[in-house]
Amino acid sequence: MLKGYRSDDPLRDRYETISDQALVLLVSYFGSLVHDLFREGIAGALVRDEDSALLREQVKISFRELRKAGFDLKEIAPDLLVQAKDISFQDMQSIARAFKDYLGIVIERDSVVNEIVIAQACRHVIVHTGGLVDEKLIRQATSANPRTLKPSLNVGERIQFTVEEVSATAKFMVSYLKSLVQKHEAKNCLESKPL
Repeated sequence: MLKGYRSDDPLRDRYETISDQALVLLVSYFGSLVHDLFREGIAGALVRDEDSALLREQVKISFRELRKAGFDLKEIAPDLLVQAKDISFQDMQSIARAFKDYLGIVIERDSVVNEIVIAQACRHVIVHTGGLVDEKLIRQATSANPRTLKPSLNVGERIQFTVEEVSATAKFMVSYLKSLVQKHEAKNCLESKPL
């Protein structure tokens, strides 16, 4: 009965809006989780590493000087670094650059990253252009290949995510996060925690 309502014309637009909003929330949640992983990695690296590029990073005062002064860097440094360097966790290039520059973790661009790039770009147009594909999304999509999400996009068309596409996006994000946690653990940036 519910499937009939979902496909029935009077209610169809409302269900499509729900799917799009689910993608928006999923991308936001993903960014928050990546931010948390970065924050934990920075906190661990600051306590453990004796001489690294991270400890030479300056936020008006170097983290080394803060540590020598007795500050608990695990609590303050990650947020200071993210704010000072304006690191965005809703942009895959920014994420890759931050993890490489500050934690020495290289994140390769692969099909999973491409899927997340498309999800993030689609989230942007859903939130900022009413779901209409724009030139910026087309440029991002051109570089995000191979991928399965939204393989064909045209300027001016409305983005619409199905429940299956939102579920697939969640699986890509979980795969990415698991890989990132493994890389953290390999660098001893995190305690082993289940994802």
